[in-house]
Order: sequence, then structure tokens, then C-alpha cells
Amino acid sequence: MRFAEPGCMKCGQFQHWRIAWCTATVCFFIAPFAWAQRPVLEGAVSAGSGASFGSGDGQTVVMQSPTYIDADIIYYNDESPKMEYVIGFQAELQGRVSAGLVPQLRLTSGPQKWMPYGLVGAPIILAPFVLLGVETGGGLLWRFHSRFGAFAEVVLDLFIIGNDLPEDGVLVQLDANLGIRMLF
Repeated sequence: MRFAEPGCMKCGQFQHWRIAWCTATVCFFIAPFAWAQRPVLEGAVSAGSGASFGSGDGQTVVMQSPTYIDADIIYYNDESPKMEYVIGFQAELQGRVSAGLVPQLRLTSGPQKWMPYGLVGAPIILAPFVLLGVETGGGLLWRFHSRFGAFAEVVLDLFIIGNDLPEDGVLVQLDANLGIRMLF
């Protein structure tokens, strides 16, 4: 197909040429300024402990929470970095060893050198007993390098369902942890 001369309207060839020219012009001038959303993955490892408060059978018990380690996978979108989706894998290492999952939603101040954040989650202990609860907390991330950061976090867990709780009992844990975070 050859391009028609500007005055020729035979078979609409001139219209096709004009559409192609306009499309190429728009792509050439706008494309450098259009950015696609980019998913960002980070990982974090932390360790912590705290205090546990339990009730049931008319008694209240206060003791040290088991020392635990967390490994988190963190996802956010570079166009909306103020909301992070986290899946955490937790293992308690003291007393009865247990393992569980902790899905979380974190609301952050956005990418900064010092980044405070708040979180809500649903901790699920799966082995050797089952506990289900809710959690809330907050933390502070210090990005000391473009790919690495250190953080401190305080979390309040309330376990209300589980085969390890006394009848009509709850377990409350107030824990603090320290960790490192890395951009993949």
C-alpha cells in the first residue's frame, strides 16, 4: 500500500495515513512520560518477645511471651507505597515450639529515610496447637541504605479462638521486636 497524496480521498487511504501519523506522534511524545505501576517486593527478618496475659477459669496469669522469630514478605505498589500487604511466618522458640502465619496490612508514611507505620493483622498459630486472633501495632523503619533498613516494632495480639485457650478465656500478648528489611 502506498500513501496517497494529500488531496486524494480514494478508498480512504489518506485517512489511514493521518491516523497512523497521529498515533505515532502521540506515542513518541507521551510514552516517555507514562510510567507503569511496578510491584515492589521486600523481605524482613526479626526477633522479639514481650509479656503474655491470660484469663480463664476465674484466674489471670502474667508471664513472659515466648521468644519468636518472624520472616515477612512485603508487597506494595510503587505508585501507592503507603499501603503494604504482608504475609509473615512466625516461629516461637521458647517452651512449646509453635509455628504460624500472620497476614498484615501496614499503613506507612511513604518512602522516607525514617518511616513510621501502623499495622493490623490476623495471627494464626497452626502447630502444635491452633490459635486465631487479631493484632494491631506500629513501628519505625530506618532506611540506612537504598536496599536495606532496620526496624523496631510493638505489637498487641489478642487470641480469642483456639484449642489451647481455657473455656471463656483469652490470651493477650504485648510484644516488641527488632529486625532488618531488604528490598529484593
